Amino acid sequence: MRSSTPLLACLLASLLISVTTPVLGDEALDTNRQKWEAANLSSYELRYQKVCECHRERPSDTIVTVDRGEIVGVRFDREDFLHEVPVPSERYEWFRTIDDLFALVAGALEREAVVRVSYEPELGYPARIYIDYVQDMVGEEVELHVLELRGSN
Repeated sequence: MRSSTPLLACLLASLLISVTTPVLGDEALDTNRQKWEAANLSSYELRYQKVCECHRERPSDTIVTVDRGEIVGVRFDREDFLHEVPVPSERYEWFRTIDDLFALVAGALEREAVVRVSYEPELGYPARIYIDYVQDMVGEEVELHVLELRGSN
């Protein structure tokens, strides 16, 4: 009869590895982040809407210009505006790049929020995001719809 010690040691080691290995997120998040990274787009223009109860029927489009991964311009556009409205550069931190959208989703998953995401099939970026951090609270949800992404690399 053979000893079961090597088998037991292997099982114990694999259990320890699985417990200590950090989880990056769910499979869809990881797969689509890899698609985005493979696309190697560091300069682009992103048009999205942030939906909230305050203007659900007519949200403004937010247009974020990203150059080498950094936000270099932000402006608002809506069909009833005569002109796009630029955002002062000191407020750029309030806006998001595609990498920021991935981080937003990953952070919500870590906090065990209700998260619904659909990804753009070719480039993998989050195209629609809905996050509800506290189900019994009204107004803390995050909902973003990416309308367009134009690369400029």
